[in-house]
Amino acid sequence: MTIHTPKIKQSLSRRLPDQITLRHGPRPELGRFFLAADKAARERGVTLSLSTDFEMLREVNARNYGSWHGLAPSFDCAYGGIDRSCGFWIMGRDEDGNVVTTQAARFFDLGEETLADYLTSLRLFYPDPERQKLPEESCLVSCSAATRISRRVVYSGGTWIHPDYRKRLMPMILPRISRALALTLWDTDYTFSMVSHALVAKGVARAYGYRNVEPGIRWMNSASEIRLDGTLVWMDRAELLADMHRFDETLQAAEENQRRRAAETARQVSPAI
Repeated sequence: MTIHTPKIKQSLSRRLPDQITLRHGPRPELGRFFLAADKAARERGVTLSLSTDFEMLREVNARNYGSWHGLAPSFDCAYGGIDRSCGFWIMGRDEDGNVVTTQAARFFDLGEETLADYLTSLRLFYPDPERQKLPEESCLVSCSAATRISRRVVYSGGTWIHPDYRKRLMPMILPRISRALALTLWDTDYTFSMVSHALVAKGVARAYGYRNVEPGIRWMNSASEIRLDGTLVWMDRAELLADMHRFDETLQAAEENQRRRAAETARQVSPAI
């Protein structure tokens, strides 16, 4: 296994549950969830920690272009929009200290404006869109949900999992931690992400836990992607908490499905007797 990421000394990175201060939301339930999710990651060979070092996130992204597209400007500190006051990322390391997973979050207080306003104006991506956007860059929005999402929101993205770890159910663990952590940090009303149609068809949005899925995001000529024909996925606060409460059950069901598929595959390749 070749890992092209910076190594982190174990002693310099505290474990995730020790880094979290519960501020908003149901504290006992959130506390139990973070412990359970951290344990689930460790059982899959991944040690999680919280980081606001966005230069390191850029470095991890740059070293892994083969398995990860460009980092969205919302999470790229080179544009000046994200820092510890409005963002974080969750770092996952293997036993040797290599970074093998990432998951980022960016908080926005939209006030009375809507997500559609921030997307079409490109303010979701850049602090100064007119100066920082690329020539001909635009974002067209036709999904009605984007016109209803407002107030305190978090953009959940920057999800990357090293290919050797993609069958360990980390896509079910990381986004849920990110959403819950954003809730307790910033008292969020909505969490959303943008997922390509191809990944939605593969069940990625469902693995992330999103049940609200609506196509209608077309982001073109950006630095991170030439064109994203995407789907808006989102959940409100009540849906987030309900999904969090189902975490153990959801993970157990996914594990059972994996075992069943593995058994079926083994039967198909076994020689006839």
